[in-house]
Amino acid sequence: MRARRLRRRPGRLTGGNATASCGVQPDVNTLTRRSALTSTAGLAATAIAGMSGCSPASALSSSAGRKPTTQDWIAFARTVTGPVFLPGTSGYRNSKLVFDTRFDGNAPVAVMGVKRVSDVAQAMRFATKFSLQISPRGGGHSYVGASATNGTFVLDMRALDSVSYRASDRTVAVGAGATLYDVKAQLAAHGRAIPTGTCPTVGVAGLTLGGGLGVESRAQGLTADRLTAAQLVLPDGRSVLADAHHYSDIFWALRGGGGGNIGMVTSLRFATHAATGKGIFTLTFPGTAAVPVMTGWARWIATAARSRWAGVHVDAIGGGRLHVSILGVTEAGDERAAAASVLRAVGVTPVATSYLRMSYLDSVIYLGGGTTSSRQGFTAGSDVLAKLDTNTATAIRAAVIARSAAGGPGSALLDPLTGAVTGPATSATAFPWRGHVASVQWYAGGTGYTSALHWLADAHRRVAHFSSGGYVNYLETGMPAKRYYATNLPRLAQIRAHYDPARRLHSGIVV
Repeated sequence: MRARRLRRRPGRLTGGNATASCGVQPDVNTLTRRSALTSTAGLAATAIAGMSGCSPASALSSSAGRKPTTQDWIAFARTVTGPVFLPGTSGYRNSKLVFDTRFDGNAPVAVMGVKRVSDVAQAMRFATKFSLQISPRGGGHSYVGASATNGTFVLDMRALDSVSYRASDRTVAVGAGATLYDVKAQLAAHGRAIPTGTCPTVGVAGLTLGGGLGVESRAQGLTADRLTAAQLVLPDGRSVLADAHHYSDIFWALRGGGGGNIGMVTSLRFATHAATGKGIFTLTFPGTAAVPVMTGWARWIATAARSRWAGVHVDAIGGGRLHVSILGVTEAGDERAAAASVLRAVGVTPVATSYLRMSYLDSVIYLGGGTTSSRQGFTAGSDVLAKLDTNTATAIRAAVIARSAAGGPGSALLDPLTGAVTGPATSATAFPWRGHVASVQWYAGGTGYTSALHWLADAHRRVAHFSSGGYVNYLETGMPAKRYYATNLPRLAQIRAHYDPARRLHSGIVV
């Protein structure tokens, strides 16, 4: 379960009926409770998942050291309420698909559609018995396809999608399978919100566990900063509540430590804030002005009012040319004043400007490109910057120009790490980038994965002298954990070793 996806490009944002470029997945509720579970030889064993009257112990006797057989899976399916799919079943292919089409060929050993928390506990015990690794799956937006990893047992949490607002303390309980739009829409009905990313189909759980950057981060902090408690199932099958007073070590790790490192989160509780109308502005600049735009923006985010947010897009448009823009979000009525303050800091005359004012939920739909999205192929990664001076901006520009000259799609998307993000101490949560200026997401859409990966490597090389690491919600294959957790890695690794010594959980990164 992972992070926010790419925002619509400034100047190309569309209305509420548009489709965003960030993925909707097959609905787990279409997988029937009594789905067929088929042997590798193709022999059907129908009406297995959800059968009652069978003892869980029959599927959980000691069998360490061997792989589960079809009969083992059949016995396991009788102990859970959700459907279980093995390779060869009609539902297996759809059940394993994640947002990024790059991972369509991956082959998990099985996929279970979780319907109850007890299903997760049973799956943990089964995985322990047969030494299987478990991959959590929420929104399915992991940049490395972690929730469809070859050979892992995928627990699809999408059916646990409840959203329940409690007016007495203005908190919301969210199931681990809920998506950003679902949560935003249901909270907006109460005039409340939590800070998240913009892609409507990203899972709230994965976003939170990695930190959670978005257009309200400067005003309200990370999504993880709003987390007050989480229910999770540990690798030994125990269901525990983690908050500031219970399992506080786990609670620390859940706020920025990434998904799938400590346990399977089944629900989360957040403190909400008021949902207010938004003003949105877009400033488009000459492609040759990338460096002063980035450095001026960096000066602006260092001192701007926390209610004001802005991000920079530097996009490759071919022939070595660039498209440079700033997307800003602020309180309704402040959009022109906020944009003017950005322009003073940047010192470059824009070639185009636009200003919009809308309700909170309309802004969610607008920035997300709609209420849902479709799957796509992409390659992406990140760097985190402690400062953004002329040398750093020049290196970023050079990386995108190289991609543009090669004719491939590519963007550098700069998000601020200032404002409320800097409130907690670096060691207060597992999220380590409290004293930094910005994250740079390197994004290349399309299926030219090999060339895109080469470009990512080149981009990292160009900014290596200025980079402090990466954002774990923009995870990349083969990168060391130190890159994502910095000084917080030793504590996170200690907690992981305590609760998951056998590394039963798979997250796409070794902690």
